[in-house]
Amino acid sequence: MNSWFMSYLTNRRQFIEINQSDSSSVKVNRYRSSSLAIKQGVPQGLVFGPLLFLLYTNDLPLTIHGANLVMFSYDINVLITDSDVGSLQNKIDRVTAELEIWFKRNDLIINAGKTGVMSFHNRQMNFLVKPQVTFNKKNLDYKAETKFLGIHVSETLKWNSHVQSLASKLSKVSYMIKYLKEILSPNMI
Repeated sequence: MNSWFMSYLTNRRQFIEINQSDSSSVKVNRYRSSSLAIKQGVPQGLVFGPLLFLLYTNDLPLTIHGANLVMFSYDINVLITDSDVGSLQNKIDRVTAELEIWFKRNDLIINAGKTGVMSFHNRQMNFLVKPQVTFNKKNLDYKAETKFLGIHVSETLKWNSHVQSLASKLSKVSYMIKYLKEILSPNMI
């Protein structure tokens, strides 16, 4: 079994290809980088990719103290709570330091552009607690809303944005069904 996994992960190569088509002609220009060996990481786009990534990262929750981690496939969510603002900032600083060490030790890079911070609160709060969150010397931006496992989550934990998203999708599907009803037989719908 070990030999099989080793053959799956070794001698892999990758390249980048960009196809450019001109709107005035049918000609497609194809640009391709040279092929380079993959020295580390898990191949993407294959069945075992997410499983191997989970195996690779399964020790992360054991090394982070003072936070709850929710991990699914390639997403890692960190929940840090405290009733005191000063204590909360200290926990955040400690947890981000632990995360930085773990990611560096495991040769993983966080995309700060895709990483957001939320501060959950009720709508009536006059003073919003938004501690500074820094990862690898970059301040992370606060977001009022994010998508988590297909659900739109807002900082006030209201369902408005998720319901709006679902209504938009259902409207499109309803239109397609109505349109297809006219051209397909009833047995196909």
